Amino acid sequence: MGSFGGPIPVPEMVGDYDALPRRLLRLGHIAFFGLGILNIMLARQLGSRHRSEASMRLALGAMNFGNVGLPLTLIGAAFFEPAKYLMSVPAMAVTLALLLGARAAIADARGDMP
Repeated sequence: MGSFGGPIPVPEMVGDYDALPRRLLRLGHIAFFGLGILNIMLARQLGSRHRSEASMRLALGAMNFGNVGLPLTLIGAAFFEPAKYLMSVPAMAVTLALLLGARAAIADARGDMP
C-alpha cells in the first residue's frame, strides 16, 4: 500500500525503494513463498521412491530449517544490520537440501536406488 506513493506512507525506518532495509524486506517476503514451494517440490522428489531414511530426514530437516530461518534473518537484518551475518547458516541448509534432492533426481533418472 505504500509503494510508489500509495495511500499509506512508507515508514521512515524502511527507507526509499532502493534502500538496503527495504530490499531485505522484499527478499524476506518472497523467501517465505519461494522456499515453501521448493519445500513441496523437494518432498515430492524424495517421496517418489524408497530413499534412505537418514538422507531423507536430513534433506527435509535442512529445508524446513532454511524455510523458517532464511526469511527471518532477512527481515531481521532489515532492522538490525549485524543480523545479516546469520543469513549464511539457513542459506547453507537450503543448499544442502537442494543438493540432496538433486542427487535423488539424478538417481531416479538413472534408475538407481540411492
